[in-house]
Amino acid sequence: MKQEYSAGDRRTAEVRIRRARQRDLDATDSLYRELKGDEYEQYAPRARKMRAGFRRIARARDHHLMVAECAGRVVGTLHVLIFRHLWHGARPGAIVENVVVTDAMRSRGIGEALMEAAHRFYERLGYRHSHRGYSKPLE
Repeated sequence: MKQEYSAGDRRTAEVRIRRARQRDLDATDSLYRELKGDEYEQYAPRARKMRAGFRRIARARDHHLMVAECAGRVVGTLHVLIFRHLWHGARPGAIVENVVVTDAMRSRGIGEALMEAAHRFYERLGYRHSHRGYSKPLE
């Protein structure tokens, strides 16, 4: 899906949103490094484990790892997880995790394009918009 997004008077970015492929792992790893900052090294898997994890996620029906490309370069990512929500009679719900756009490409509508693509994907599957929410980790 190719779309052009413009954010006010900021530079326009032509964005292509697609499912991640194994060849995107280096770029995705760099994006996660930006997201986590100094904490990254304590959580980051080694390359072999990351590849194995990606293969499991790529086969799973309840995980969707998406990337945003600009000019053939991966510049953003998000991970959608589907789960059964006990409070809603075990109907499926979704959580969007690890939304990150590389620092040099922020404020160009790329994060918005990723979120819009995730919403359109689930609407095509028959989900309906019910609410938006936020969460805060309890430490």
